Amino acid sequence: MSNYQNGNFKTPYGTVTARDPGRVAAPPNLRTYERTEGDVVLQGPALRSFKEAEKAATPRRMRRKGKVLPILLTGVGFRSYAYQERLYASDSSGRYANPDGSLHCEGLAIDIHMGQSVTRRARIAYHLKKRGWHYGVSGEPWHASYRLSG
Repeated sequence: MSNYQNGNFKTPYGTVTARDPGRVAAPPNLRTYERTEGDVVLQGPALRSFKEAEKAATPRRMRRKGKVLPILLTGVGFRSYAYQERLYASDSSGRYANPDGSLHCEGLAIDIHMGQSVTRRARIAYHLKKRGWHYGVSGEPWHASYRLSG
């Protein structure tokens, strides 16, 4: 179970919503960022923060050419309650959280692809943290959540 509180939370990028445990509907403000490398689906403020971090984590030489180096993820960020429930039920390793405590179900969590170089992952982490993301799940260096822990 996560340690976030329910309600609406103001962030520098807008207001995010955390649900009451057991609410199976998706959050009301999910947005999709379509990319060749895979879509990203998050609550609007989290997505705005993610996109800023992605741009900032791009090396300057690429930014000067108008390019953005994508932050590679394993998945899209958001997972439906039903999908998270299936993952949790089929998982004997303990990797997947109960859907009542997963910020993926809130569109407020991402899993960074670990196949990127250590330098690239450090750069991504730096820019995500600067914009309100944190890596608070023990044993999951790939998991980042926006403004809340879980």
